[in-house]
Amino acid sequence: MSYLSVMNGWSINAAELRIPRRSRVAAHRMIVIADPKRQAVRQLNGLASWLDPASGGWLHKPIGYLPSDRLRGYDTATHPRTFMPINGCVPGSRLIDPAVNAGAMRVLAHNLSLADLEARPAPALAAMKRINALSHGPEGGAGLRYPFLGFGRNSNSFFSTMLHVMGFDEPVFANSAFLVPGARGLLLHRNVLAEIRQSSAETMGARNSVTEPATASTPRAVG
Repeated sequence: MSYLSVMNGWSINAAELRIPRRSRVAAHRMIVIADPKRQAVRQLNGLASWLDPASGGWLHKPIGYLPSDRLRGYDTATHPRTFMPINGCVPGSRLIDPAVNAGAMRVLAHNLSLADLEARPAPALAAMKRINALSHGPEGGAGLRYPFLGFGRNSNSFFSTMLHVMGFDEPVFANSAFLVPGARGLLLHRNVLAEIRQSSAETMGARNSVTEPATASTPRAVG
């Protein structure tokens, strides 16, 4: 039985951008959210960034090499231009089926409701905000210094941090890349990530406790 045959609802997935494309040389890893039609609709990425003096905002690039380059986290819900090509997907398509079938994308959680989709990534979004705020800068902060050519704590460390704070294990991808610098590294201390996870759980629990009585007290339609 195909894994996709039992995969319904929203899903949270681990994926890669291969460098060069579709090769095994190196990998940039990311979190991908897919809708019930299994279309990738959102990503969380750590990216090499530089401050554009003209706009006063951040721009991203494939790899950092300048002393001024920064490592920041991005959510494509607010920064759509940071959406990266997904290894295993057909070029130009966001359907995740081919990538999942090939083992190029690993499903972390599926059959999620919209409520689940708010709760499960919440600690990752909180950790992203904390990472970006580690140094002063626009749009929430300048994050961390980007290591020269990515050899050090980099975008793959951002990916591992997102996994850890959401409680997911590191996946193993098919035909793994030879170079995955920064993998399994964390950008925040484990104690900080545990605190973020606990705080997110308490916040979501408080919201649910308010919503449930309100829902129960809403009169039903007659007819």
